[in-house]
Amino acid sequence: MRDDELLRYSRQIVLPEIDIEGQRSINKTRAIVIGLGGLGTVVSAYLARMGVGNITVCDYDNIDISNLHRQVLFDSKDIGFNKAIITKEKLNQINPDLEVKAVDEKLDKNKLDSLVTKENVVVDATDNFKIRYEINEICVNNKKPLISGSAIGWKGHVLTLDFSKKESPCYQCIYGANMEEEESCSELGILPPVTGLIGSWQALEVIKLILNRKTTPSNLIEFDALSNSIRKFNLERDPICKVCG
Repeated sequence: MRDDELLRYSRQIVLPEIDIEGQRSINKTRAIVIGLGGLGTVVSAYLARMGVGNITVCDYDNIDISNLHRQVLFDSKDIGFNKAIITKEKLNQINPDLEVKAVDEKLDKNKLDSLVTKENVVVDATDNFKIRYEINEICVNNKKPLISGSAIGWKGHVLTLDFSKKESPCYQCIYGANMEEEESCSELGILPPVTGLIGSWQALEVIKLILNRKTTPSNLIEFDALSNSIRKFNLERDPICKVCG
């Protein structure tokens, strides 16, 4: 590693769980973040700051004023521009050593598959059940680790599924095949620190996967900010699941 890289990452390299070799693994990792809202902008920013060397960011939507209170990479001057394009610019400003690719089109299943196959880890930061199930199926088929997050109101969850391990369940094992669409942030509201916390948690799960620091191949963490309660569930695969069974 170059001297300037050692300085940039020095505060995490000193952690015994990371060290120089762990940082090299982080630098070599390819990650894709799908959805650049309150979660995806936080995840992307932290992955960039920690040195994940190749990041693909995906969102076809444009920035509007209602996004600014929780989507931490965007400013007032960014309103009207595409989220993926602006995210790429901001990540390159944060860490110019990164290779960042912006995907600013709406993704069908074939396009998603072609993107995911190139990556080491997949972050689902979307707010749409249809695409979540598609991402899940593609990750199962390609044996790619998936970290999915969701936040609404005062609550959020992080779901980690390591499909490189055959015992890992999938999204459909846990939630079934016919979940109803979630109510949106515009309907129920969202508190910015909740998306910040859940997005940060997703970034932590990415790093633990890279460093092989996961104690179980899958787990679900639920957080309630009003009560300060955290619940963790270890999950089991459904042997008759139509996606991963």
